[in-house]
Amino acid sequence: MREIKHKRLILFNFKKYFNNTFILYSVSTICIILIVLSILKNPDQNIPAHPDEPNVVETAIRISDGSFNPEFFRYPSGHMNILAIIYKVSGYFNPEQTKEDYYFIARAFSRLCIAGISAMVFIICSMNMSSYFSILASVLTIFSTTLYTNANFVLVDIPMALFITLFFFIVTTLYSNNVWQLKYIILLAFITGVAISMKYTAALLIPSLIFVSVEYVHKQKKNIIPIIQLKKGLLIIGNSLFIISIITIIMQEALLEYFTGFTTDGILEIEYIRTLSNFSSLIMIAGILLIIFSLRDKLVKNEWVGFIFSPFHIFTIFILIIGFAIFSPFTLIEYKKSFADFMYEYRHMKIGSAAQYHHLSDEYKNIISNLSSTASGIFYMNLIYRNLGIIGIIISIYGFYHMYLRNPAYSITILIYLVLLLFTLLTWKNYAVRYAFSIFPIMIVFITHGLLIIYQKLSQKYSYRYSIAIFLYIIVLIHPISNLINQ
Repeated sequence: MREIKHKRLILFNFKKYFNNTFILYSVSTICIILIVLSILKNPDQNIPAHPDEPNVVETAIRISDGSFNPEFFRYPSGHMNILAIIYKVSGYFNPEQTKEDYYFIARAFSRLCIAGISAMVFIICSMNMSSYFSILASVLTIFSTTLYTNANFVLVDIPMALFITLFFFIVTTLYSNNVWQLKYIILLAFITGVAISMKYTAALLIPSLIFVSVEYVHKQKKNIIPIIQLKKGLLIIGNSLFIISIITIIMQEALLEYFTGFTTDGILEIEYIRTLSNFSSLIMIAGILLIIFSLRDKLVKNEWVGFIFSPFHIFTIFILIIGFAIFSPFTLIEYKKSFADFMYEYRHMKIGSAAQYHHLSDEYKNIISNLSSTASGIFYMNLIYRNLGIIGIIISIYGFYHMYLRNPAYSITILIYLVLLLFTLLTWKNYAVRYAFSIFPIMIVFITHGLLIIYQKLSQKYSYRYSIAIFLYIIVLIHPISNLINQ
């Protein structure tokens, strides 16, 4: 009888704790969003204030007027569709909306996204750290030079960063509370699809998503293919990929001729040729590796092979596609136009302004010959330093190290995306501040964790806990605050 009462008491306390925690997070989130929105005031700006703004705003206006096809595919239309819905709703209250009204609404949405990022960073840190350090993380996000100064522009990178931060918020929930339920994987996959519908760069989340999906299969011990069937499946897939790569190489000219219809001007640029060549090489290597893998019994019998090659991951990718299709349906419907615009944007990222010229033209050759291989690296190093300072960078590395020691799988999930993003940015010859938006929320989480570890170690040696906390606050805040004052 006493044992039953004890169990009921535990259940009651758990529910009370859950409710209190939910209320605390909800109230804190609302407060942070309101504070950030009050700080990020809409300055007097020209219309447009950024070269990319007309593409987003004017496309959103057309969609809100009833033209569901955006007829613009350099980016997916997720951001534009969200703005179109907002424009439609606001039109009921103000039927005579002006150009200024549309830009004001779009910029207000950008500020709301930045506020949401700050709130989510607070909650992510609250799950693993004390509230005091979570508040510091939120303040660091608010004062991040890049996020603060770009909050008033209508850029697809801003909502993309919001959904990427939301992705890692769900990941933190999974690993912190150890709640490996199917609904969370579905939610993660759907959010990944939505993030990609804002901008294609968010596709770099897919390896992190697959990593989490593998971890889910590992935890649940479900959807695992028997070893004999797995060997046959790997052998069939490996042979198929190898044959496809051979066919692709043999029929390269015919395939290139077919892809001419996927270009913006009917001219097949060198990037199409390189992409097809790289694709052929990649699937050939993948095919050979899978064939070798299927013939090695020791490798196939390893339980992690069953987790990695589980059919459950197909379901995960399917949910991702649904998320993308809901927010950017015409990117799939008008696949020829969207692919052509995607390839142009890809060339623009890889080679900058040279993308405007044919690869055999003198202008193209002149620009390519003058491109620096280190310019993008120097640019992003300076950008990270300008936002976080040298102390912040060092503490972020220290914080990640201790996060890894505490929860390796969680840390690797974050690191996969961060490494892929940094590698991608460093290989692009075209660089801009907005491309790095999603880096800073992640690094601020690392910084906060590092500060907490330092605080805990110093508190064990010295009794002045509040003084130590204030000192740590100052050393990380002094750089972003000085940047804010000097603007």
